[in-house]
Parts: sequence; C-alpha cells; structure tokens
Amino acid sequence: MATSGLINGTLVKIYVDGVAVAYSTSASIDFSMSTREATTKDSAGWTGKKEGLREVSLSGDFLMAFDAAYGFTDLFTIYTARTRVRIRYSSEVAGDKVLSGYAYLTSLSEEAGIEETISGSFSLEGDGIWTEGSIT
Repeated sequence: MATSGLINGTLVKIYVDGVAVAYSTSASIDFSMSTREATTKDSAGWTGKKEGLREVSLSGDFLMAFDAAYGFTDLFTIYTARTRVRIRYSSEVAGDKVLSGYAYLTSLSEEAGIEETISGSFSLEGDGIWTEGSIT
C-alpha cells in the first residue's frame, strides 16, 4: 500500500544497481532544463525562449563503515572505473513512486573529524532518459 499523507524523508534512499547506499543520512534529486534563445524582431522587445536540454543530478550523504553492504569502497570502485550505473530514487514502499535512470558518479568525499563518526558524500549526474514508475 502506497505511503499516505506527508512522506517521511527517512524512507527515501538512493539505490545503485539495486542496492541502497548504506548508512544514508540524506538523499536528494534535482531535475533542470536549460532554455534556448528564440527572440525575434516580432517579440515586441520581450525575450523569447524554447525548451532545451534536460538533466538530472542526485546527491547523498552517509556514515562510514568498512563492512557496509554498499558504502564508500563500492562508490570509489564505480568512480575509479568511470562506470555508468543504474540509479533508483525511491522509498521502495509498494505503490509509491520511483524515479530511475542511469548516471555517473561525479564526486565522492569523506570527512573524518576528531571524535566524530566519519561521514561521506557523493554526487551523480544522469545519463539519458529518466522515468517515473511505481513500486510493485
């Protein structure tokens, strides 16, 4: 049954090739579209625009664990290999919406402060068409 009412952000994770990034603390997705110039002498002094390229980017934060099911080491592997991966942005609750497509890992970082849990962050840039579906 689909999530009803306001959705708790804790449910939503980024999945890389079907596996959730372990110990995730945040996940975000951003869709944007550039425009192309379409101003003519008939535009009465107003700028004219038409649709342009669309893109998607994702980012997330996580806590570090060497034994994580899918953590820094796995992300580092796809980063160094420049691997195109399948991404799902989803709660994985039956009936909820899922956004999915392919992407490349474009940044990966780790921060280790004094007496703090090591944390990391990553960014992905979409490659190709992204779709919205439902979890079954």
